[in-house]
Parts: sequence; C-alpha cells; structure tokens
Amino acid sequence: MGIAILDLHGRILDLSTMRQAKKSDIIKHILKFGWPAVVASDVNPLPHSIGKIASTFSSRVFYPKKSLSNAEKIRIIEDYKDDIEDAHQKDALAAALKAHKKYKELLSKIDASLKRKDLLDDIVRDIFKGKNIAEAIKKIDGGR
Repeated sequence: MGIAILDLHGRILDLSTMRQAKKSDIIKHILKFGWPAVVASDVNPLPHSIGKIASTFSSRVFYPKKSLSNAEKIRIIEDYKDDIEDAHQKDALAAALKAHKKYKELLSKIDASLKRKDLLDDIVRDIFKGKNIAEAIKKIDGGR
C-alpha cells in the first residue's frame, strides 16, 4: 500500500510504501504525522481497506468519480516525480493531490479565517465533520 501524507497546504510530509502491513501498522504510521482530515483513494469504487482506515479516524473520504488513469496520475504528480520510488507511492500521491485540489478553496477560506494558526488542524477536522467555519472556530475559542 502506498501512503502519501500532505499537510493542509499540499506539501508532502510522507511518501512511503508499506508491504503486507496490518491495518494497525498503517494507522500507527499515519498518526506519526497527525490526525487525517481526509483519506483518499485513486480508484472507484472505494477499496474496503481505505474505507476502514478512514472510518477509524472519522475522516472524510475522497475518491474520484472514475478511477484515475495512469496518464492522469502521471500528469498530477509531474512536479513530484523525483520523490516517488514506486507505483504504490505514485498512486497514493496522485490520490492525495487530487483530494487536496478538490478541497483547496475550502482550506484557503479556513486559513484566511484563522487568527491563531496552531488551531488549523482542529478546525479543519470539525469542518469536514459538518460544522461551518464560524461554528468550528467558536468551539475552539470556548464558545465566545
């Protein structure tokens, strides 16, 4: 399984391949980088294993309307091709970048709405769980 972990600005935090890893090992690996707001796949339908990982974190799931073609993946990861070691990483990074592109405008609005940047991860997670920006910030600020 390829794993690509991006920060909220789309920068790569981790790009790795885990062979024959148990779900618990994958979860431990992801948690080294924080709690994911979105778990992405490059294929449709969503693989069961990806859905299980997303549900473990109560994360939003992203998968394309139709599976990404190899040509599309290559186009998406073009700027990162020197960072990729294998096809699993290519697929994972393409999925992560595609998801980031979908949510980029929302993430920019959240970022612009914040006064204290250290709360960004918590607020993004609440927004992906259905709260609007004002509700998420109000919760963090203690209801003020």
